[in-house]
Amino acid sequence: MPKVSLARWQRPLLVVTGIAAMVLLLAWLMGAFHHRMPAGPALPGPGVPVRGERLTLQPTTTPRFETAIGTVRAVHETIVASRVLGRVASLAITRAGQPVQKDELLCQLEAEDLQAGLDAARAALQVAVTRRDKAKLDFDRTQSLVGTGAAAPEKLDTDKATLAAAEAEVEHARQGVAGAESALGFATIKAPITGIVVDKQVQVGDVVQPGQPICTLYDPTRLQLVAVVREELAGRLQVGQDVSVRLDALQLDCRGTVAEIVPSAQAASRSFEVKVTGPCHDGVVTGMFGRLFVPLGETRELLVPARAVQSIGQLDFVQVAEGERAVRRLVRLGRPDGDHIEVLSGLAAGEVVVVPPADQGEGR
Repeated sequence: MPKVSLARWQRPLLVVTGIAAMVLLLAWLMGAFHHRMPAGPALPGPGVPVRGERLTLQPTTTPRFETAIGTVRAVHETIVASRVLGRVASLAITRAGQPVQKDELLCQLEAEDLQAGLDAARAALQVAVTRRDKAKLDFDRTQSLVGTGAAAPEKLDTDKATLAAAEAEVEHARQGVAGAESALGFATIKAPITGIVVDKQVQVGDVVQPGQPICTLYDPTRLQLVAVVREELAGRLQVGQDVSVRLDALQLDCRGTVAEIVPSAQAASRSFEVKVTGPCHDGVVTGMFGRLFVPLGETRELLVPARAVQSIGQLDFVQVAEGERAVRRLVRLGRPDGDHIEVLSGLAAGEVVVVPPADQGEGR
């Protein structure tokens, strides 16, 4: 029993002794038992000598925009369709994108049955004219006989009614000829406008029904950008307003005019269609992707030359002049603006930025 009790008291003593030894060792390493070294000369301030142009930052007022994507479409697009039943005998349309002139022949339908209908209508007209001429002769003869008393007046009334019916029959036959000629003309399908073929939808030998599309044409001289604009932004636009448009495929920035704002919103996206027209530039075709810039007013921002920015990995820096030395400052950048770039944070108006010489190249 006495041996066990002695072991219990030795363990805490060893722990305390170890902790005390570690404290003394750390104090010795920190110089607690030695005299302190005298203070040395002051270190030079941070930064490097200024090399380059000094530029005092001033806020710039610039317009703000939000983009709305859209598609180039034709203002005037028409579907050319058949008005009669017939088989395609010939087709002048060979490909999509083919230019055509107004009244140019596009498609010819077989018209033997229509021609036969026209011949029958003309023959019926000739018969009606012959009957009218005979009725006119009978009326004139009866009128002379009634004048001499050789015929009864009732005969004159009968011949007059016969003549009126014959004249009505002639008019009806003439309308039949006009209808047959019109139907025969429908077999020859011509371009209603000068434009470009979007696509052709029939081939030679196809039987087309009345109303069936033959092809689609659009006028390349009148194009528009149809953009989908959020309902919050649609209220900032008005018909006749001048706006900016960009066509990415052509790297083209141009101006346009708001021609129409479709009053019915798209329920799924809560947006409106805005149609913007403007002068058509070379190379612009339907289906191109475009951007509409919706003005949001003006904002004040700080801009620095792009070559004043130095990038290290994902971090961006500029040199800020403090007296005769330049100090590196971490900044957060925004959108580029030509040869300048917006600074969102890290700099304030009135500070002096060092722009390196042009022979050093751009920092970014």
